[in-house]
Amino acid sequence: MLQLPKDDPAVIAFENKVMADRVVFGLGRIIADDFGELLTLSGNGFGIGSYKILRGTYERLVTAAYIAKNPAEARLFVEDDAIKKWKLWQQAIEVTPDLKDKVPKEKIDSLEAEYKRVKTRRAESVCNKCGQPKTQKAWTRVDLASMAKQSDINLSALYGACYLTPTFHSHATGFGLSKRFRPTERGTIAYREISEGEARQAIRLAHNLVLRHLTLQNEYFKLDLDDEIELRVAAFLRIWKVSESSVSPCGKPAQ
Repeated sequence: MLQLPKDDPAVIAFENKVMADRVVFGLGRIIADDFGELLTLSGNGFGIGSYKILRGTYERLVTAAYIAKNPAEARLFVEDDAIKKWKLWQQAIEVTPDLKDKVPKEKIDSLEAEYKRVKTRRAESVCNKCGQPKTQKAWTRVDLASMAKQSDINLSALYGACYLTPTFHSHATGFGLSKRFRPTERGTIAYREISEGEARQAIRLAHNLVLRHLTLQNEYFKLDLDDEIELRVAAFLRIWKVSESSVSPCGKPAQ
């Protein structure tokens, strides 16, 4: 039986599409879990905790939308797994050197070989000025804000609310610290155990992202669920009292 070589453009394109399908579906499945986790936190008044989930939801949705339009990027995304595993292994043996004697040498060698292969692919582009390979820490050189802009202008508009603000809460920042305290009637400040205002906002934004996620899955996999999604968009508008002028021409919530 005739087989095309692995470096044939048709083979590469086919493999990229298969990888893209798996990444778009897989990230979408995690988004569904994210929404359930966020509802649990928000329902108990932990809005700031909900924002931390929202950040991951947004990042997964933007990544899925970007890969859906750029299937070749799926390979880079998937291969990043080897780099993450190697970093975890290096950290593990730094803390517990004896692990080297407990893990089969063949497994360690395989892990290292895959890491080096992927790392080499990342360094394929060369700087025109110095002639040295360009270093690349992330799986892609396109930052998340640019990915959102290239994928969906509405996702780009949500970058501040769904990514920047949640990021400030996820990391140790003055912004995050200031939001944890409130003034009291006695003129002092007290720690906020509950953040109900943030909880409501997080649910609204997550509801928006879930609808965009469903729209992406529907369009990418051609599921023919347009009518069902439109009903849920209409429900979003009623629930959050969003005006028709706040949605894009295709009927998807814009804020």
